[in-house]
Amino acid sequence: MSDACGRSARAALLVPAMSDRNLLTRAATLFALLALATAQAADNPFVDPLDASARMSPRAVQATVNALALVDADHVVAVGARGHILRSSDRGKTWTQQAVPVGTDLVAVQFPVPSLGWAVGHDGVVLRSTDGGVSWSRVLDGRSLGKLMVAYYEKKVAAGDTLVAKALEDVKRMAADGPTRPFLSVYFRNEREGWLVGQFNLILHTSDGGASWEPWLDRTENADAYSMHTIRAAGTDIVIAGELGLVLRLDAAGQRFVRVRTPYPGTWFGLAASKDAIVATGLRGAAWRSTDGGANWKALTTGTTAAVNSGMFLPDGRLVLVTQLGEVLVSTNLGDKFTPLPRVPGLPSAFDVAAVEPGWLLVSGPRGVQRIAVQTAAGDTR
Repeated sequence: MSDACGRSARAALLVPAMSDRNLLTRAATLFALLALATAQAADNPFVDPLDASARMSPRAVQATVNALALVDADHVVAVGARGHILRSSDRGKTWTQQAVPVGTDLVAVQFPVPSLGWAVGHDGVVLRSTDGGVSWSRVLDGRSLGKLMVAYYEKKVAAGDTLVAKALEDVKRMAADGPTRPFLSVYFRNEREGWLVGQFNLILHTSDGGASWEPWLDRTENADAYSMHTIRAAGTDIVIAGELGLVLRLDAAGQRFVRVRTPYPGTWFGLAASKDAIVATGLRGAAWRSTDGGANWKALTTGTTAAVNSGMFLPDGRLVLVTQLGEVLVSTNLGDKFTPLPRVPGLPSAFDVAAVEPGWLLVSGPRGVQRIAVQTAAGDTR
């Protein structure tokens, strides 16, 4: 055997030994890392977001903001991930983080009057402010929610109401699952009456300003228990939109939400509503408009393939939509034609939109809230 062949043979014999040593070294390293991670976990045990206040941080103003609400002519409140609530007293130019008693994600907020605000989110969390968004207290969460709903329907069944048997079964499952169902939207028509809607037909109603709550699972024409993503006023109507083409309208006389048929089978994410029109928005640039209370619908050409997350009608009647790609689309004719605004650096996605003064929009996204100039009806920006 030549020296070259000998060296090759010896090398071949050495490879398994070297591989074994490498494996032993890697195993020892992984064991050390696992031990370190275990020690760190012991020093920093998991805390349920329902049991931890939102962490105060100067970076909160640059973190994810899911929703916006006007408080009055100058003040705006924004809610987002990990329980963050921001408040602006200068129409969105600067923001201050507020103390919040939970660390769970918040996804919707509304102020029916300047002093009274409601915020909802994951884990069945419901928060209330009675001072214009400065301070917040917990009203409900998923732990108390299940018990509340089961007790309500058990009382109805005991009184001989056989029509709520399915609702009782549903809420018993929710209670057994624990705080897993999020509330996704909130709408109060005044200080006393309002609704909270969420995943899998989750819906609560109050007529006494949140002192007590009634589940309305049996009062929705939603037999498949589709999730309800948004609730809004449309003139004198109150409308809900959600999964798989679900649109519901409040039948005030019957005190229940009845189905409104739409030609779109996909999921709705947002509603823009005024006394003149309802525009429902969804996946892949979908937007449909009704000008007759939902009897008829027209598909709108948005010019985008992105999901349309939210929208609103400005006081001057223009329609604004915002998309998952950070697009801001404006229409002057109820959505017959849209013009995109110039793209904004730092806005990779847009989740919600609000208008606090002529010539400016506030748009929320994964990096906080952006102020965006928009032409006024007269054609200038201010």
